[in-house]
Amino acid sequence: MKKDFRVQYPLWQMAFALLFMLFAIIITGVISNFAQTNSSFSYSVELDALEGFIMFLLIPVYIVMVIIFGKKISNYNKNNPRNKLTIWSLRPPEYMEDDEAWQMITRKATQKVYTFFSWSLPLSAVIHLILPTSKLLIILNLVVLSMTQYLIYYVNIRKHTVEEEE
Repeated sequence: MKKDFRVQYPLWQMAFALLFMLFAIIITGVISNFAQTNSSFSYSVELDALEGFIMFLLIPVYIVMVIIFGKKISNYNKNNPRNKLTIWSLRPPEYMEDDEAWQMITRKATQKVYTFFSWSLPLSAVIHLILPTSKLLIILNLVVLSMTQYLIYYVNIRKHTVEEEE
């Protein structure tokens, strides 16, 4: 069960969130110029040497991750034609409702995530309303909340996969 892609999916989402956070940090430091006249439109972006180098490294990492992620979903779907995963559905792929036991495990994990969000989102909103924060800090806050959500879910599901293997 540990090799089930649905167990690994939260880790992939955390990795994509981390990459997004790095992109957001770099992009906010970018110097951009926007010019519009009656006959033309121009937009230019300037990266410093370090920011450009990091972006040069991150883009191939992102592309490779997307390719591997797509291949893993494709392999999972080939091996599990009855439980196909799609990233476009409204239902999260982490739900493992193969039997009643996994329905309960998934429900408990999602309840913990819901409890986390029922406290963290209002608290985050109050903090951002009271303290003067930038757009970047709001985005970073949302990414950290998202990563924490996937971590809570993964820890709870992983606990049951470890017990199942023993």
